[in-house]
Amino acid sequence: MRTAMGGFVRTAAAVAVGAVLVTGCGGGAEGPAAFGREAAQADLDAAGAAAGLPGGAKTVSPRPEGPSDGPSTAEERRREDVTARMAACSAAWSADGGLKAAEAERRFHGVLVALAERGWKERKPVERIPVGEDGFVLMARYEKRGWTLFARHTDMDVLRMATVTATEDACTARFTDEELELLEG
Repeated sequence: MRTAMGGFVRTAAAVAVGAVLVTGCGGGAEGPAAFGREAAQADLDAAGAAAGLPGGAKTVSPRPEGPSDGPSTAEERRREDVTARMAACSAAWSADGGLKAAEAERRFHGVLVALAERGWKERKPVERIPVGEDGFVLMARYEKRGWTLFARHTDMDVLRMATVTATEDACTARFTDEELELLEG
């Protein structure tokens, strides 16, 4: 059974994976009224642009760049498989650097306003979580037509970054607790 905190940690892991790995489509419903990965990605990109944040979709291979024979252990191979499957259910957008703290935070809130204007419904309002003495993370959750979106703004010393990841609910529901724990590792 998933606990509230365990579910949050797993969700955060999925968000982190989705923010780094966005490839393919989770399938979703078919037809002209379908809301799938491409539509979710378009919403994320448009919200970032409306807020004036430089950034966009990040498409990255699940495998690190450079010489490598791939994952060396069975667990690493399984994690890579689960990561690739999660990426197929996700759309992600991120922006980093170049703005002062107050301006970066203001624009992050602008992204949230733009998402609401595109039909995303707030399900968990922005929460400010202190990190260390000088840092914080802002987190919020939105939903739209069978997708859950996690927005995060990190401001810690030299790291200032916004990420927004949307995952298709029907697709992510096919993951086991064990597979989600692999994403945390």
